Amino acid sequence: MDRFEIILSTKASKDLDKLNDVLCSRIIKSIKVLGENPFPRGKLIRKIRATHSDYYRLRVDKYRIFYMIESNNVIILRILSKKDAERIIRGLY
Repeated sequence: MDRFEIILSTKASKDLDKLNDVLCSRIIKSIKVLGENPFPRGKLIRKIRATHSDYYRLRVDKYRIFYMIESNNVIILRILSKKDAERIIRGLY
């Protein structure tokens, strides 16, 4: 199976900078898993249905990693707390 290249958007990079080291390392570990398989089994991945594009979110503790897939790239769009993520998703409807 092909490996996917991980690309962090500017906003996602800024979101990571705001987190503490322990949480940041857990999120980075989860993002690396997406490079091997952007659709891991289980309940941690959900497709965002409110958009016209194929956006997905990965749950890590109380944080959500939003990403999309373009060819062999996994583009990390944002890394937000659950509360902030719900507010943004509601705005998409």
